[in-house]
Amino acid sequence: MDSAHFPDQRVTVAQRGDGTVVVRVHSEDNGSHRLPDAVFAFRCGDPQYSYWLSRVGTTALQGTTGQDAPRAGSKPEHP
Repeated sequence: MDSAHFPDQRVTVAQRGDGTVVVRVHSEDNGSHRLPDAVFAFRCGDPQYSYWLSRVGTTALQGTTGQDAPRAGSKPEHP
């Protein structure tokens, strides 16, 4: 995924307690209905892991670590 196509205010990057980096791209409201957010999970060893790890806490809707981070099962994740 090339984050240059998404404004920072539409992307949330958080790190869970187990080290997984969760990237959520918030959908746009087109007036009639809103599509679900796109959620991606990256783990150590994934090719894009270091890039997204460097973005934790740098987006406008910044993610957090610990209790406030997205939990597995809250939304579908695609590793």
